[in-house]
Amino acid sequence: MYSSNPTQGPVMMIGIWVIQLLVAWLIFRDAKEQKMLAPVWVILAIIPMFGLLTDVLYLIIREIGAARRTGTP
Repeated sequence: MYSSNPTQGPVMMIGIWVIQLLVAWLIFRDAKEQKMLAPVWVILAIIPMFGLLTDVLYLIIREIGAARRTGTP
């Protein structure tokens, strides 16, 4: 099951990092718009081990905050 291409691993890792940086940038823009602590969310989103968890957590907290601002349950 080993790959015959020795560059496949690093290329995949770089691709995942690029995607994570794009998601962090989108979180930053949205967090600024929502008046949340944008730099903190970006730092947490970039950390490799916590990036995906942070993305999901951000979406949950954002929806809870939006519901509180509009008064809808």
